[in-house]
Amino acid sequence: MEAAGERARKTAETAGENPLALLAGGVALGMLIGVLIPRHHKEKEMLAPVGKRLADGAKAAAEAAREAGKEELNQLLPAKAAAKQTVSQILETAAGAAKKAATKAE
Repeated sequence: MEAAGERARKTAETAGENPLALLAGGVALGMLIGVLIPRHHKEKEMLAPVGKRLADGAKAAAEAAREAGKEELNQLLPAKAAAKQTVSQILETAAGAAKKAATKAE
């Protein structure tokens, strides 16, 4: 019984740390259930406009998320290049100092 309680605690902890994964899992499960349940003609007729609006909204949200991700990545890339240049300069300075120290020690 303790092992089951520990697994439940870890699952709750993980869900709290990553709520987007939990949401994505719920959406995927809902879609799977929706696919497995048969639909009647009248239901299809009535829900077609709703489905189209949902699909359009999901597409727009995915596009917005993709653009936001690109923008975030583009903001990080210059910082990465600057950090690489700084590290390179530090290594060059350290190598130069080591050479000077070696020359003076001779």
